[in-house]
Amino acid sequence: MADKFKDIKDRVALGVRILAYQGVFPLALGHVSEKVPGEDLICILSGGVHDRGGILENIGAAEIVVINLDGELVEGEMEPPGERFIHTEIYRSRPEIRSVVHAHPPITVALSAAGQEVLPITARAALFSPSVKIFPHHGQIDNPPIGGKVAAALGQAYALVLRGHGSVTVGESVEAACMITLTLEETARQQWIAAAFGKPQPLPAGAVDEGGRRPWHSPSFYRAAWSYYCAQLTKS
Repeated sequence: MADKFKDIKDRVALGVRILAYQGVFPLALGHVSEKVPGEDLICILSGGVHDRGGILENIGAAEIVVINLDGELVEGEMEPPGERFIHTEIYRSRPEIRSVVHAHPPITVALSAAGQEVLPITARAALFSPSVKIFPHHGQIDNPPIGGKVAAALGQAYALVLRGHGSVTVGESVEAACMITLTLEETARQQWIAAAFGKPQPLPAGAVDEGGRRPWHSPSFYRAAWSYYCAQLTKS
């Protein structure tokens, strides 16, 4: 069974390493998952990594476990993360989604604490139009009912911010979900900078239609960005 999931586990582990290196998994907190095609199974970073004080920059396939949509462990030596229900409930409600990321990007979280939604102020942020909603619950998403509320709040969007807590992003691939996490934090940073000069202005409606999103919200862009961030890992 291990060989069956190897490619997915390797990909999820690489996503974890990229996001950890980019600073959105402080204190080794956060997780990446990918749904197994055609099955109600999910490969996800183990919660045991946090418990044993491990660092995410060295994560490999051995730290990725397999769970079902009820959050039950199917394969692996360590327990799944307590907040696995973010992932399970989103996969239930969004069958087109292949990957979910829960991260703790510091500037995004800081804006949420101030009640400020991340806005589509740049071309790459067009997919966040009209804004990234803030989910008011700041505690752990550690049971199916609250996970279902997170999925409902996300709706058909690609990102949601948990107020004072973290972010949730989704994509049709691990590459997309991870890159959307980084785009979210980059946009939050740019919004913070823009606020020093005046009120940040979202892009006009015509710039965030499907045509405006396409160059940045596409499989080819996510593959290229993924390769760029992989190269950063090899230089470290």
